Amino acid sequence: MRDTGRTLFQRTASAMGWWTGSDHAAGERMPLHDTAATIAETAVAGGYSAGLVAAFRLPIRSPSAVAIGSADLEQDLTLTVDHSCPVGSCLRQFIAAAILLLVEGNRMRLTDRAIRFGGAEDGLAGTSVQDLLHGGRDCYDRLEQIVTHVAGESFAQFATTNLLLAAGMTQSVLADAEGFLPRRATGYRLTAGRAHAFETVAEIGTGLHATAGDLLLWNRALLNGRLLTHAAVDLMTNGSREGTPGPELASIVERHRLGWGLESGRILGHRAFWQRGEAPGFDAWLFHFPDARIDLALLANTEQGAETILEPMLRAVLRA
Repeated sequence: MRDTGRTLFQRTASAMGWWTGSDHAAGERMPLHDTAATIAETAVAGGYSAGLVAAFRLPIRSPSAVAIGSADLEQDLTLTVDHSCPVGSCLRQFIAAAILLLVEGNRMRLTDRAIRFGGAEDGLAGTSVQDLLHGGRDCYDRLEQIVTHVAGESFAQFATTNLLLAAGMTQSVLADAEGFLPRRATGYRLTAGRAHAFETVAEIGTGLHATAGDLLLWNRALLNGRLLTHAAVDLMTNGSREGTPGPELASIVERHRLGWGLESGRILGHRAFWQRGEAPGFDAWLFHFPDARIDLALLANTEQGAETILEPMLRAVLRA
């Protein structure tokens, strides 16, 4: 699949004449909405993803989104921009924001040890909250528990009221095993990585289920300081340690660092914050380019599906 992404980029560039077409003057760029649709259509037609949604916001313009492909292959349901998908590890930035919200409310401190908030002795009891924010999945699972302990309500309840609804994310939900799921697409994977060889993945009922448009709302609310102070946002985005970007971005990323629930660096020469979220049957990416004032959200209802359009979409929105 990862080799396919490069081939897809070349095919898409050729199909578009890379910014020029028969109905455009030489050197004139295609409208970004049309470009995004062409890129997504190429991936879906090539059998790399059952469906794709791309949402973006450019400076001084309203957000725009395109949805291509199928929400459910068996039922022949068309994917729309209102379909939600599980966003996997993209949840980490919501967990980090919830922790910082409690810290700013003087209900806990970053220097507090995990043991203060109960929980089993699992090797993390003596770890500070700040160090947990640098960690991986187990650390963020513990941070969710800490939010529940301090807030006196479930993480889903606290984050829904103070983060999702505060950001205007009315089409997204933090679901538990018994919770209501929004209108969401069916997830798939490609058998042995073969194009068009889709197999259904069992439904995952927990975690954050979001639309691409709602993810853009989250970027705006978080990074514009509507939910947290700018000092707290800086803690999340100013990567505190060196990292290594995944192979999907390795060729176009410089100065990669790991923040709290986010990655940072320069993508195609532009300062960027981002996170990828993988869930069984789904692939999600969320980017913010602070200097260019551009946001991009990609959702696919196929594992590694958004990965196949990653570089061409980034080049398209950044005009690189």
